[in-house]
Amino acid sequence: MSGTGVGAQSRALVIIFGLLCLLLQSEEAHHGTEYVVGDDKGWDLYPEVSNWGKDKHFKAGDVLVFKYSNPLFSVAAVDAKGYQSCSAKGHLKKLYNSGHDHVVLNKGQNYFICNVIDYCGYGMRIAVHAE
Repeated sequence: MSGTGVGAQSRALVIIFGLLCLLLQSEEAHHGTEYVVGDDKGWDLYPEVSNWGKDKHFKAGDVLVFKYSNPLFSVAAVDAKGYQSCSAKGHLKKLYNSGHDHVVLNKGQNYFICNVIDYCGYGMRIAVHAE
C-alpha cells in the first residue's frame, strides 16, 4: 500500500511543479517592455510630450515610467472624459506623484494627464493604446 501512496505523492508534486512553472511564465509575460515617457526629456511641459507615444506599439503589461523632478508635477491616470476635459475631478483612476512612477498598461486605451491646473491644456498629457 505504501508504494501507491508514494506514486500518488510523486504525481502530485509533478503537477504542482508544472503549475508553478506555468504561473512563473505568465508572470514573466505580464512584465513587458519599459518605456520612459518623454524619453530623455521625461514627463515635462514641452510641446512634443503629448505626441510621444504616437510611433510606439504598446502591449498590455508594458510599463510606462514617468520621470520628473518638479515637486508640483504628478501623473493622473484618468478615463477618456478626464483626458478630453483635462480634469481628474470625477475621472481619476489613480494618482502618481513619486517623480519616478511605474505604470503598467492595461489592454485598450490608457490616458494620463498632469494634475497641475492648465499644464494638461498646454499639452502635458498622453493617450496610449495597448494591444
